[in-house]
Amino acid sequence: MNRRDFVSRVTLGAAVACTGLAETAAATTTTSRTTVRFVGMMTFIERTDRSFLVATPGQHGLHHMTHVPFLMAKAGSPIAVALGMLPAPGVIPASFDTQLIGTKPADFVYRNLDNTSVEILAGTTDAVQNNTQQMAMLQKIAPGKRMRGNVEKWAATTVSVRGGRLDDSAGHPDAGKLWSFGGYQQRLTDAVNFSSAEPVVIRVTSGTDVRTFSVGAGEAADLWMISAATPDSRLPEPAQLAHTEVLLEYLVDAKATHAVCPDATGRRVEPTEVPFVRPTSASAGVVASGAAAPPIMEICFIAAILLGSDKR
Repeated sequence: MNRRDFVSRVTLGAAVACTGLAETAAATTTTSRTTVRFVGMMTFIERTDRSFLVATPGQHGLHHMTHVPFLMAKAGSPIAVALGMLPAPGVIPASFDTQLIGTKPADFVYRNLDNTSVEILAGTTDAVQNNTQQMAMLQKIAPGKRMRGNVEKWAATTVSVRGGRLDDSAGHPDAGKLWSFGGYQQRLTDAVNFSSAEPVVIRVTSGTDVRTFSVGAGEAADLWMISAATPDSRLPEPAQLAHTEVLLEYLVDAKATHAVCPDATGRRVEPTEVPFVRPTSASAGVVASGAAAPPIMEICFIAAILLGSDKR
């Protein structure tokens, strides 16, 4: 696995598109409501206008805990074609998200978010309706600690979310269980859905390459954003998550702690690689990790820092 720094950057202006996600991705989309499905380790940071900055982990003290952010869509879909997404042999989508169980790996394509800027606009409202209850509240896990000032430069990928709504979901069997952070307890999830019924415009910029995709009212488009731990970052302790230390690096001088849940079992999955897709490559554009993830995956939960009007 080539452990290089990921300096990709994503800016989502309101809704990236994952429309009508049903219990499995094999289901036919029957609604025009657009939704982005965020899965894996990242933090939603609420801003004073109630929009959100979503940041995936950047460089941290435990350098072996590397997370790779990437986009995923159905092969042949208009959004996949427009955004230049490509196949990545060896990647098993269902290993990242239980809602994809029963799907065929060949039905999906990917785009790595290394050195990439994405703008996604929906409607005219900045504020996001936040209905989530299971994102890890970092301000309660480490009370009194402030967010690092360079989070946008530090993060591997950032996503600016404006308008629409956020709802809890689940992509792992340990989602929804009660976890302890020292004396603080809460239920956690590894998946959050962002949705909007408004038209969406998506622009992806990588160097001189610019791609744009529009979702009109009554149209459908499906897109996943995943932040996955690399194979050598997985640790076989599903009931005590060392990855919690990574999330605490969003804060300044926060004491390292592990999320603990005696009921957590992890998830047995088909070994998968992590996709690195480079649309501008002279080759096929696909680079995969050198080793497959282990068969037992612990939950990579989503966190939040609520700094706006909706503090909980």
